[in-house]
Amino acid sequence: MIKSILLVILMVCSFYGQTAEVVFIQLNDVYEIAPLEGGKYGGLARVKTIIDKIKKDNPYTYVVLSGDFISPSALSTSTFEDKRINGRQMIDVLNAIGLNYVTFGNHEFDYKIDVLQERINESKFEWISSNTFKNQDGNTVPFTQNGMNLQEYKILEIPGYIKNNPIKLGLTGICINSNKQPYVSYTDYYETTKQVFSKIKDSINYLIGITHLSIDEDKKLAAELPELKLIMGGHEHVNMMHKVGETIITKADANARTVYVHRLIFNEQNKLTEIRSELVSIDRSVPEDPVVKELVDTWVTRAFKGFLDKGFDPLKMVFDLKKDTLDGREETVRYSQCAMGYLIGNSMYDAAKDVDLAFFNSGAIRIDDILTGEVTQYDIIRVLPFGGKILKAELKGSLLKQIIETGFSQPGSGGYLQYYGMEKTAAGYKVKGDPIDDNKIYKAAVSDYLLTGMESNFGYLTKENPGIIKITEPDPADKNDLCNDIRFAIINFLEKWYIQYRDK
Repeated sequence: MIKSILLVILMVCSFYGQTAEVVFIQLNDVYEIAPLEGGKYGGLARVKTIIDKIKKDNPYTYVVLSGDFISPSALSTSTFEDKRINGRQMIDVLNAIGLNYVTFGNHEFDYKIDVLQERINESKFEWISSNTFKNQDGNTVPFTQNGMNLQEYKILEIPGYIKNNPIKLGLTGICINSNKQPYVSYTDYYETTKQVFSKIKDSINYLIGITHLSIDEDKKLAAELPELKLIMGGHEHVNMMHKVGETIITKADANARTVYVHRLIFNEQNKLTEIRSELVSIDRSVPEDPVVKELVDTWVTRAFKGFLDKGFDPLKMVFDLKKDTLDGREETVRYSQCAMGYLIGNSMYDAAKDVDLAFFNSGAIRIDDILTGEVTQYDIIRVLPFGGKILKAELKGSLLKQIIETGFSQPGSGGYLQYYGMEKTAAGYKVKGDPIDDNKIYKAAVSDYLLTGMESNFGYLTKENPGIIKITEPDPADKNDLCNDIRFAIINFLEKWYIQYRDK
């Protein structure tokens, strides 16, 4: 009799563990497949180990990635099989770890539509797109995956305690409208989520969001649509957890330094009673899955060969920081004038020659990491994966003032400026010791992207702006002109600087 009671208890406990608990493993903003900081943090082979361990205990485990993964990735800028990699390595490795669902991040649209379509088609995981659509032949249509329209939402069915009455969870995928490519159309994130909920509310028990929005937008969404029980977000790159009403909002650290593990607990009536969210560090304490590690190493080898063909030597040390650090985290470079920005600006100034100052958009810095110890050429590629040219612009002081005002009025944005050659004083900014004169012409080294008008709030800053007198571009045939690739300018500057630094 006692044995029978114990058997029933064990069966109930096993049933509870497998069917009354649903697990979501959340990643966001992943650009690197290999560990960072000399192997200390991150690495998708380690994430695979976490996934397998949790799935072994609970088969109702789903792995989601909340946008930004095929770009901007340093390895993506290299070539393989005579083609730019363009995120192929990300899809290949994410397929291997067992990713289930993703939504678009704004950087998925860094690529042209044909490249993006290739990456979507290569995915073994599902893309959920509630508010992001494709402009095609004058019409707005869904994006497709191997000929099938991407789903506006996904309904998961998980066995619960009630026989023939599974737990039903609706997933919605929402993207911020900050990358306005001609082929992309966005609908309002709040109205769209509300419409999705209205469509499926009678078919689900609870609604879950996979979002790539700013935290303020996530909070607004939670406040205005309390039916959302969990928002697994991205975009900010730093881990956070907030609660708005009964809605939990979480974001993990970029590049899989951490992942969030959410355990949704249901009672005998299939009612959600608790969400247990744990931030898990991905570090050396987590062993690497050998199969995924081999795949990661293969892609790194392929990409490094491509960099060598471009004239880079990825493993070559260019500077030893010894005990110093260079902070390239988004929370630093987009909010304050910092050593990383000063270094890049100084390198631009040095490469351009005969200029008064240098400035660039902090959004160009994509490493979201702290460099210390031996800095390699690959680290510089990671800092600025987009590369780009350094242009020499002759511009009026009045326009320079406008640029400064625009840049420093938007901390936290990619349009926040980093600079070299200016001085901030109580009376305003000075160049070469003198206040900026509206009518004077200044020579500036400028990142080419900043003159496209595509950066946040810089729509007016194009080569056609009447405040720009002249633009000088580097000669692509001159391999010695460091202005052809800002990364070579930084490498050259650091190598010269290191000769003096190491002897101190």
